[in-house]
Amino acid sequence: MGFKKAWLLSGYRFDKEEKSIAVLPVGSFERHGDHLPLGTDTIEAEYVAEKVAERLDAHLYPPIWYGCSRSLERFPGTISVDEEGFRAYVEDVLRGLVRNEYKLILIVNGHGGNTNVLKLAAKRVSSETGAVITIVDWWRDVAQEKRRQLFSSPGHAGEDETSAMLHIVPEYVDMDKARDYEAPWFPKLSTYSPKLEELLYPKAVLGKASQASAEKGREWLEAVINEITSIVKEIYEKLVKHEQHQA
Repeated sequence: MGFKKAWLLSGYRFDKEEKSIAVLPVGSFERHGDHLPLGTDTIEAEYVAEKVAERLDAHLYPPIWYGCSRSLERFPGTISVDEEGFRAYVEDVLRGLVRNEYKLILIVNGHGGNTNVLKLAAKRVSSETGAVITIVDWWRDVAQEKRRQLFSSPGHAGEDETSAMLHIVPEYVDMDKARDYEAPWFPKLSTYSPKLEELLYPKAVLGKASQASAEKGREWLEAVINEITSIVKEIYEKLVKHEQHQA
C-alpha cells in the first residue's frame, strides 16, 4: 500500500490503492495554560498518527479537531462538543472508512475527554459492520515506563505535554508564560463535579511545565511511536492470518 495522506490522493489514485490500515487522529481545541497552543491535543495526535502511519505503510486521514472538553469550558479559547454529537460524528467517519474496505482502523486519540465516547463509537460501529477498530490514548496507553523515567511532574500542559510540544512545534510554545501547578488532592474513584475541575485545573495546567525540554519530548514520543507501531502490526498480522484461515 505505502504511506499516503489520504486527502492528497486523487479519485483515480485512491481507487488503485490497497486499503490495509487507516489511521485517524482525534484531538481537542482547548486551553493549555498560557504557554501552549489551543490545538495542542490535535497537534500531538496528528504528529504521532503520521509517524505511526509512515512505519505501517498506512493511509493517514485528516484529524478530528474538536472534542469533548467540558472540564475546561470555563477557560477562554476552549471549544467543546457535546458527547452525543461527537459520538455520532465519529461513528459516521468510521462507517465511511469501513465502506472503503480498510482491514483495520487505528484511532490515535490525544484528549482524555474523548476516551469513553470514542470507545463507545468504536464498539457500536464494529458490532454493526464487523470492522476491526483499535484505539490508543497515545500519552497513557503506551511507553509508560519511559514516561516515568523522563518526567517527575506530568499532566495537562505539564512537563510531559510541554516537552512533546517543544519537540513538535517549538515555535508555538511560549516558555516564558509557562507556570507550574500540582493538585493538592486526587479522588481515588471516578468523580464528576465542576468543583473538582476547579480544584485540579485552576489555571488549565497540571504539572511542572517549567521542567520541560524538547529532548525529553523527542525521547518520549519516539518510544510512544515505536510501541504503537509494534502493537498494531501484531493486531494486523493476527487479523490477516485469521482471515486467511477462514477463507
